[in-house]
Amino acid sequence: ARTTPPNPSRPAAFRVFVPAMGVEWIVEEFRDHRGRVAAAIFGVAAVAGVGGAYLRWRAKRDRVLRRPFRIRDLAAGEAVEDPQAELSRVVTWLQDTIVRPIDARLPGRPFEHDLLAFPFTPMVVVVGNHSAGKSTFINDLLGIRMQETGVAPTDDGFTVLQRHPKRDEMEDGPTLLSCPENRPFKELQRFGQPFWGHFRRKRLLLPDNTSMPFGLQIVDTPGMIDMPVKSEHMAGGRGYNFIEVVRWFAKRADLILLLFDPDRPGTTGESLDVLTRSLAGLDHKFVIVLNKVDQLDSSVDFARAYGTLGWALSKVIPRKDIPQIYTMYNAGVEQEGAHVREHKLPLEAFRRKRKEVVAEVLRAKDRHWDNVITSTEDTLRQLQMVARVSSAVRTRIRRQHNEAILWGSVALGIPAIAAGKLLLDKWTGSRWIPAAFWGSYFGIAYGLCRLLREYCAQFERLQVADLDTYFEEAYAWYFIHVDSEDLRVRWATVRPRVASILRAASQSLAALPAIPAWEVERIDECLEKDVWYLRLLAKLLRGSVDRETVETNGRAGLPPEV
Repeated sequence: ARTTPPNPSRPAAFRVFVPAMGVEWIVEEFRDHRGRVAAAIFGVAAVAGVGGAYLRWRAKRDRVLRRPFRIRDLAAGEAVEDPQAELSRVVTWLQDTIVRPIDARLPGRPFEHDLLAFPFTPMVVVVGNHSAGKSTFINDLLGIRMQETGVAPTDDGFTVLQRHPKRDEMEDGPTLLSCPENRPFKELQRFGQPFWGHFRRKRLLLPDNTSMPFGLQIVDTPGMIDMPVKSEHMAGGRGYNFIEVVRWFAKRADLILLLFDPDRPGTTGESLDVLTRSLAGLDHKFVIVLNKVDQLDSSVDFARAYGTLGWALSKVIPRKDIPQIYTMYNAGVEQEGAHVREHKLPLEAFRRKRKEVVAEVLRAKDRHWDNVITSTEDTLRQLQMVARVSSAVRTRIRRQHNEAILWGSVALGIPAIAAGKLLLDKWTGSRWIPAAFWGSYFGIAYGLCRLLREYCAQFERLQVADLDTYFEEAYAWYFIHVDSEDLRVRWATVRPRVASILRAASQSLAALPAIPAWEVERIDECLEKDVWYLRLLAKLLRGSVDRETVETNGRAGLPPEV
């Protein structure tokens, strides 16, 4: 075999060490082919540099929002051929590009049911105590007697009423779940057969002088009552989660009509649940009505009923100022038999208020796209807050877990190394002693691991209970110069959702999927550019329906400006 002669110019240690490792030939090859080796090294470095640059460019490109539409400067006069289709395209893109990817990584997909589907018909939801005059008001709006009325509860389900150009039609719940012009109705299937067995739609051929326009649906809800016994499995005696169903309709409604009557102005227990849980954060859609004021005999009774309702609402609506309360009575009920009932209250003023309420209902079509945009914006802001706070909790817990693993490894590793060295080199006694030592050692190691695991679990529970601190730290920059009360109000709504997300994690919170900061921060770009563009598109749509609104109001005897 060929051997390389030793080089006398090298140190003796090198002449002995290199052949022993069998790598001296590498040194000789490098000396003989320095140019080729240098070129190879340069080539590998160049490939690595180009590959790294490409990966960095690819990652940066993925962070850039690529819109399937062009944001036009509508304020400068640029035109959009179909504003409604453009608005639907922008909202769908925001949901698919921004909301869904983050929502898919959160336990339980908390924003899955906040996403909007199109098409969806403008909707008004009528909520109130039983015998508050909901069905009577709807019948007056339709121009025909369609909904049953009475002092006792008369309707046990959710009824969608809509105008039809040719004939009367009735559709049951299973049919409505696959309604093509209301795709979101499909989500109602999750409430089960007890709900959609009492869900229906009536499409009606209405007289020409009706106030009800085409393309608007009114949802008549069951009257809210107090059951003598409430059980969790019966969801308050209705067989389905009434609070969540009302919440679903309220979030997608363009107007929420809250009717109360003077007999129960303090609201029932179920009404309080609806106001505090179903309608939380939706104050901008409220139209609050104290109905049946014609039943009051004096201004003292009126003041008492109005004050009681205002006091009750102040307990559930966290605002210093009392929201506007419309006082009215339903059309036609002021006549009893053949004579006109005498009143000491200004019924003419109440009739004007009734027209204002009807005008608000008719304006729901104009508000539809504004509410879609507001809902989309609110979802983006809540998603950003959830991602920031949950990521902060995850980072803190992972750091604590890593520290626990590090110190546990040190506590177990150093004694094990020392004992192993001692027993291997110095111990000459019975072999049962090392076996007993290692058995005890592994028992102690197991106990320490269990202790560290319980410590980490307890630390996680403490962090979930201290979410307010994480919120203050995540948004500390916003609180430097201003109070940012809007952030605190939004946090009051988001906090239960964050707590539910963290508790729903099947494993340790440290194992939650990471949400990169750049993915959260680009929501600000969408709020600044895309939401602004959506508002301009909604303004175009409002202008396109103004003519139809004026014509409808003219037939209803309302002022044309509404």
